[in-house]
Amino acid sequence: MSDSTELIDLTDSEDSSPEMGNEKTDGPMFSLLVPVYHPEIDFLDECIESVLAQTTSDWELCLVADGPQPEPVNQVLKGYRNRDSRIKVHFREENGGIAAATDDALNMATGEFIALLDNDDTLAPHALGTVAWEMANFEDVDFVFSDEDHLDAGNGERINPFHKPGFSRERLRQQMYLGHLVVCRRSLAIEVGGFRPGFDGSQDHDISLRATEKARRILHIPQVLYHWRECETSTALDPTTKDWAYEAGVRVVQSHLERTNFPAVASRNPDWPGIIDLEPQLTEFPLVSVIIPTGGYKRIIRGEEVVLVDLAVKSLLARTTYPNVEVIVVLDKNSEEELGLSLQRYGNYGQVKFVQDTRDFNFSHACNLGAARASGDLLLFHNDDTEIIQPDWLDRMVMYATREDIGAVGAKLLYSDGRIQHAGIWSREGCPFHRYAHYRGDHPGYLAALATAQNAIAVTGACLLVERHKFDQVGGFATIYPLAYNDVDLCLKLNRAGYRSVVDCATKVVHHESSTRDPTVAEWEFKQVHERWKPLLHNDPYDNPNHIAENVDEYPPPNPPLTIILEEQGKADFHARAWPAQQEHLYCG
Repeated sequence: MSDSTELIDLTDSEDSSPEMGNEKTDGPMFSLLVPVYHPEIDFLDECIESVLAQTTSDWELCLVADGPQPEPVNQVLKGYRNRDSRIKVHFREENGGIAAATDDALNMATGEFIALLDNDDTLAPHALGTVAWEMANFEDVDFVFSDEDHLDAGNGERINPFHKPGFSRERLRQQMYLGHLVVCRRSLAIEVGGFRPGFDGSQDHDISLRATEKARRILHIPQVLYHWRECETSTALDPTTKDWAYEAGVRVVQSHLERTNFPAVASRNPDWPGIIDLEPQLTEFPLVSVIIPTGGYKRIIRGEEVVLVDLAVKSLLARTTYPNVEVIVVLDKNSEEELGLSLQRYGNYGQVKFVQDTRDFNFSHACNLGAARASGDLLLFHNDDTEIIQPDWLDRMVMYATREDIGAVGAKLLYSDGRIQHAGIWSREGCPFHRYAHYRGDHPGYLAALATAQNAIAVTGACLLVERHKFDQVGGFATIYPLAYNDVDLCLKLNRAGYRSVVDCATKVVHHESSTRDPTVAEWEFKQVHERWKPLLHNDPYDNPNHIAENVDEYPPPNPPLTIILEEQGKADFHARAWPAQQEHLYCG
């Protein structure tokens, strides 16, 4: 089955909050699965009381004591079981591990949906009510996740909120960023095999990958509905406390790669706990046509004047390990005749073709012209001011681009001084922009976002790979965008056709664009893309409206300031975003 997923944003409405009241709502029944293993009594009490305090009564609590417990724990469990008929308790004779205990809880469950809860964490009072309210908009929701925060280890205060992006299949493959609260249709959890032994510590990641591979619709609720307890043995406080869990995470991802025929091998990231690196293991090497529009311009790089396209072609052919490449250099009408002759010397490295564009410069037209002359099954649109520094860069991009449900693939581009120029295109207040521009090159991003591949509404045309048949399907670049936003428009057309965009932050290319270049675009260019894609540009599904960047460069300053906008709209009123499966696109209009 395809792992594609369509993204649709829901708009806010005046009545978008669930009714508060501990009454039957004719909504779905939730079974909360809680494995219990030697918890602190106070924390266990708080956990169970947070369930009893839910604003909906459509729940059952399935508690599984994983082997012999201290007598006070047994007494607490028995006391709550006697207090409320919705609370079920099972005492395992032997300790089987968190996966086995959670699977026992799944077998006890009778609800339409299961929700995962640790024995020392708590739910927001409106957590289940909010999930039920949001799911009521769709009949085919199979999987739900929300935002979360931490409970301080010292005083129990809520700290460190995680305002998550919408569902990103690429990021989930490398990081269990869904975290808590996770809700799954019970029949789907059973269908995919429940909680499997051998993955303790990463069992949530395992079932989330398997469930989202088959889910019909995935829902993200950008509200903090779960409070994760920080304690001495918790990864919420110290990510290194459960090293064995990260090793299990590698096995989880490797299992997913094999199950979905994804051509890569998983390994632990040496710098960031919980991040899984992917090493390409391609078995096929289709021809990639690298299309480079150029006017033969020169620039001082590392103290020496160079012809930009000369450096681009030289570094590409000399440093690329991918074995099947041709280069199409599109010369604009102002380029000198000697330029084509000088580039001929690279013929010894690989096939180099030249195309003369006789029209006034139009980036979109030049790229389309190069594509028309290309022979490859994949098209890489590549600026002439780029330089290849990573031998496997193209292998990595091909690894993603050849997936049937992925459209445009981009890389992390670095300025000459090592700072980030591009790590994906996002949109806020209707304005597309390069998130994380000007951050240092090794910056991890918000909760390690820049340590993984992830989805974005678009990637830059300075280094963009797409399969030819997908490019042709959407009509290539729109020539009404001669300079700016042609890449955004192409990616959104691909997305509307059923393909998501990916930026792989482990793929690095130098972009010798000046970091002090004026980023201002003509007003007519912005109006043109804004009117064409307005619904999406105002509702970026890979952003979270509650997240306000700590670094001023992460988001451009909207007018009025974003803080004022959020205060006026009310953060808690942001509605859910849904991902129907098999028809992946972001288009909202």
